[in-house]
Amino acid sequence: MSPTEPLLPAGPADADVPSLPPPPPSIQLTPLLGNAQSDHMQTLHSLYASQVATLVWTSEAEGSIDSDRRGVIVGIALQNVAEKGHEGGLSEHERGVFHGVMAMVKDLLARS
Repeated sequence: MSPTEPLLPAGPADADVPSLPPPPPSIQLTPLLGNAQSDHMQTLHSLYASQVATLVWTSEAEGSIDSDRRGVIVGIALQNVAEKGHEGGLSEHERGVFHGVMAMVKDLLARS
């Protein structure tokens, strides 16, 4: 992603869901090691990687981290969970875990 690509602010806050900025459309994801066991898991891995990178870039833009925007390497290790009930989308459990992880990442970046 180009360093001049604008980062959009987080959407309106919801009491149950942390406010997350949308990943830029120009983001490029490149798997380095291994691959997901299914298309669903590949989508989930991509969602995690793009959101974590966006949180890092947003944190840099807000001045929490003194650095130029550059590539971000995200390592992802997700426990395999039965894929029943997601019907092409995320299950409630996957949504909860995702929002919990993103809240933790935001907290860690705020401490930097």
